[in-house]
Amino acid sequence: MNARDLRKFFLSIVLPSILAITLFIISFYVIIIPSFKKNMMEGKKEMISELTNSAWSLVDEYYSEYCDGRIGMEEAMQLAAFRVGKMRYGDEEKDYFWITDMRPFMVMHPYRQELNGADLSDYKDPQGKRLFVDAVEIVSKHEEGYIDYIWQWKDDTTLIVPKLSYVKGFPQWEWIIGTGIYLEDVEQEIKMLQRNLFWITFIIIIVITSALLYIIRQSMIIETRRKEVEHKLLLSRQKYMTLVESSTIGTLMMAENKIIYANQKFLDISDCQRKDLGEKGIEDLFDLNWQCITDSFRDPGKSVTIETRIKSPDNNIEVLLSVSKVSYNRGYSYIIVINELSKSSVSDRHSSVLQDDLQSAILLMNQPVIRLIGDCLSCDIDCTVSEAVNLLKRKSKTALFIKQKEQIIGVVTTSDFLNRAMASGIELNSPVSSIMSAPVISVSENCLIHEAILTCRLHEISYLPVNNRQGECIGMLDYNNLLEVQQNYIVQLFIETERAESVSDLRDIYLRMIAIIELLVSSGAKPGVITRLVSAFSDKANVRIIEMAIEKEGTAPCDFCFIAMGSQGRLEQTFCTDQDNGIIIDDRLENDEAAILYFRRLGERITADLNSVGYKFCKGNFMASNPQWIKSLKEWQRQFTSWIKNSDPQSLLEINIFFDFRAIYGDFRLADELRTHLNRAADGESVFFYHFSQEINRFKPPVSMFGKITGEHDSPDSNLIDIKKLLMPVTGYARLYALRALITETNTLNRFDRLRDSGDISGNFIDEITEVYNILMRVRFRSQINYLMKGEDPSNIIDVNQLTGIEKTTIRKVLSLINDLVTKVRLDFKGGI
Repeated sequence: MNARDLRKFFLSIVLPSILAITLFIISFYVIIIPSFKKNMMEGKKEMISELTNSAWSLVDEYYSEYCDGRIGMEEAMQLAAFRVGKMRYGDEEKDYFWITDMRPFMVMHPYRQELNGADLSDYKDPQGKRLFVDAVEIVSKHEEGYIDYIWQWKDDTTLIVPKLSYVKGFPQWEWIIGTGIYLEDVEQEIKMLQRNLFWITFIIIIVITSALLYIIRQSMIIETRRKEVEHKLLLSRQKYMTLVESSTIGTLMMAENKIIYANQKFLDISDCQRKDLGEKGIEDLFDLNWQCITDSFRDPGKSVTIETRIKSPDNNIEVLLSVSKVSYNRGYSYIIVINELSKSSVSDRHSSVLQDDLQSAILLMNQPVIRLIGDCLSCDIDCTVSEAVNLLKRKSKTALFIKQKEQIIGVVTTSDFLNRAMASGIELNSPVSSIMSAPVISVSENCLIHEAILTCRLHEISYLPVNNRQGECIGMLDYNNLLEVQQNYIVQLFIETERAESVSDLRDIYLRMIAIIELLVSSGAKPGVITRLVSAFSDKANVRIIEMAIEKEGTAPCDFCFIAMGSQGRLEQTFCTDQDNGIIIDDRLENDEAAILYFRRLGERITADLNSVGYKFCKGNFMASNPQWIKSLKEWQRQFTSWIKNSDPQSLLEINIFFDFRAIYGDFRLADELRTHLNRAADGESVFFYHFSQEINRFKPPVSMFGKITGEHDSPDSNLIDIKKLLMPVTGYARLYALRALITETNTLNRFDRLRDSGDISGNFIDEITEVYNILMRVRFRSQINYLMKGEDPSNIIDVNQLTGIEKTTIRKVLSLINDLVTKVRLDFKGGI
């Protein structure tokens, strides 16, 4: 370590440590010890005051007996003096009380009996102080008080020491009662404290000195290694430039928003000339927003990965960019590595999306028809045509099954009444059997949807009774409903959502969508596919409700953005999801009262309509109907900054909901600007990230010491667990690391993909935690469907006893992986404060 570095080390580490120790010692001797001595003296004064009051009370008892006539005055005074003279206190039981009168004469002194009855007017202590005369003056003026003087040590007449006494007058007999403490006791306690402090200070100095010596040694070792590394780096730079130039991977270098270097491979890929690069910016070469990429960096040494296209007049070449931020010429530059994506990899990506969609459709068609069964309307064979018509009209049905002895023998539809009854002139009082179709084709409850469709087509029928295993009719299938499933029913529901004219219309579509989701869950579709579908429908419903609300409230007075938070913001909604939303208003009308009132009315209408459709009110009132969550862009930015800076429990609660916000309707620019502000405000805030990670660290898996899954509700022996709580560390982990990496994605799985691309987290760990998420979401969906099938509201609570052995083993493995996740968070953020 050279002289300059040694001096810097001394000034930054050694000198502050010495100053801290010096201030520590000075503060003890100048502040703490005097304060301790003062407090101790005050305590001693309070003690002798209370003790004197006790003796005074004893004298007052004898005075009361005299006043009651039980004893005479002289006897009362003698007994009181005698009793007070026998009173002792202190560790050795040698501390005492004495009594004089106002002349002053000694009434009683237990150790100096030669003074009893003597005139004390001229009595002085060794320093010449008339202590008893002083006592008379204090009592005369104040009735009580303190005097200090020199006196013998307890019962030892040979030892004279300083003493402090408290005196109090007893006016009925003109007595002065007093007792005192020896200041020598206080000095001994102070000296003991000083000795202990000396040894403590000595030990602290030894420890700090040892630590400083160790730090100096380690620093010298590190400095030596640093110089060796710098030397090796210097030797490798030329080799690196040679390798880059000959590399099969395209490479660019940017500084001050200009391209300052490009290797030959990039020139070949982009079909650019080297001489033209100086005139082009990065956005002229690639289809991207360079500002968004640079905003994504939180510190040098980290890379950002993005998939984009090279702009070319002939064709668009898809590439994968890896952008790194490095120090350069007292500033920063960016190294961009370009990997050309093969046609097969691009095709595979699109095929994966198509495969998910096809899987959903195919699995849906191969589900049992039981979830599509409707009510079966029937009548007896003796029913007349007129009665049958009235029954169909009253029940709003289009098919009526005819029974004989509880067995279905035929079916009549509305078309039969038109084509057979009216065209043939059959009387209305004729039996309905005269126009029925027979025999009736039926299917079992285990029949698959595509089989039911084929049956209807084969027999050219529109209605199918469904029988259970006992052959009993449990309902019917409508061919038109089956066709809706076959003809991309989900897309049709989305179209109907866009065209809905009322909240009741949306409620009906919502219930049909729930049925479709139930089928997909039962078919084993991927959780990511299901949550994406649920959230996509939710977004459509939100948009249509907002449009209808604006139609009723009038055109908005300014640009605004309706945002969704929580599970909807993460595109992870299930059957058991409430509302989390808010409104961002353009800053131009920040203080416009009329505009604020308009958006409050709009927010109240939107949230009420969403609740009517099926998206329940938020119990925590994190909704656009709450004026607190209707803010201008600047107010939202200040709110997010406050959450990040404060990091108190309420702020952390709101952070976990609002940080997953996503634009649903309106001017998306407002949401984008808020996201950019959030990333900038959180960048580098280590204290915030430490507190933000604590919710994950507090997670305790519901597993006993013997590995058994235990419940967490109502009582210690409960078998109920909340699957949403098990998911919390996983979604929280994705949110925490994505925010730290300045990733703008809100979906948990998408965040994991971006974290994998960034290289911050190993791919294997991402794969494991993704599988954990998928397993828990599958369990969550199946549990909610079970509640729905029992006619109950969907819930996140599952009964451990209802799980199979394989499911329990899987959950235990999942909890073990979550424990690893929590441990990683604890290690990564242990130095936050």
